[in-house]
Amino acid sequence: MDGETQLWSMIEPQGEMTSTVRMRMAARHVSYSPVLQSIISIDENDFGRMMPIRRFFSSTAVANLPSSVISLAPCSFWHPCILQGGTGGEVTATNPFRKLLHTKPEHWQQYWFTHEWVAGPDADGSGTSRFFDGYKAEENQLAKNLASRTRHIADCSITSIYEEGTHVTALGWNPNRRCAAWACAALGCGLLRVEDLAIS
Repeated sequence: MDGETQLWSMIEPQGEMTSTVRMRMAARHVSYSPVLQSIISIDENDFGRMMPIRRFFSSTAVANLPSSVISLAPCSFWHPCILQGGTGGEVTATNPFRKLLHTKPEHWQQYWFTHEWVAGPDADGSGTSRFFDGYKAEENQLAKNLASRTRHIADCSITSIYEEGTHVTALGWNPNRRCAAWACAALGCGLLRVEDLAIS
């Protein structure tokens, strides 16, 4: 594994191959969206990237989280929305279709929920969880190193370390067409949250 994200033809792998730009590390999550005809991946821990098949050499930022992204839902066959979850317990949903057609207009994302977990007084206990539901779509700030978002101590950027029970470890969409908006999130504390995102 060389850390490169490449698209190649199985008919002639040596002659028909292209790489993406600006991928600084190996992609931990890669999912193909048939609706967008794009590859969705994670770049630099906190950004979701979209690489259209016909423009695979370029990538477009489509989502971000305040913490490191550790889970990405496999893309649905029935809608273009993507889900990504982070170490801080956040799960965001976004529809990158508009970003695929026009890169300049505003791009929106919404928190499905934010999860917090605290260990209990007993070492063998299950701990305590708290959920904050998202209710309002927000304009997505896709620029790096915004002064309002970057926290500096002694001129060094910092990141937070969260309890393992807080992490969103896996995400998924229902593969059935009639229930395609149902999503599932698995959390590090063992909880599983299933919800219809089309009506919430």
